[in-house]
Amino acid sequence: MNNFHNLKLVKPTTDRCRLDQLCEWIEANIDKPIGWAELTTQSGMDHLELQREFSAHFKTSPMQWIRSRRIDSKKSSMAEMMGELGRQQWQVVQAKG
Repeated sequence: MNNFHNLKLVKPTTDRCRLDQLCEWIEANIDKPIGWAELTTQSGMDHLELQREFSAHFKTSPMQWIRSRRIDSKKSSMAEMMGELGRQQWQVVQAKG
């Protein structure tokens, strides 16, 4: 006898899906001002619900998560810029060679 009838399928909660969609929206708009009004409008949750769900799923507040994503975005941009500057300097050195 198998016990498959005792297994419960785990599917994402509606709130988790909304958080995932919100995070995608934040990533797409990371260079724009994002406040509570935008977050609640995009998520369909009120301020307290959004704060609670974010803390439960990401162990941080929405605003801290946004700050972290912005810092990561700036770091990536700077790394790309530094890589490009290094390539340009190397080309100059080779041209003078």
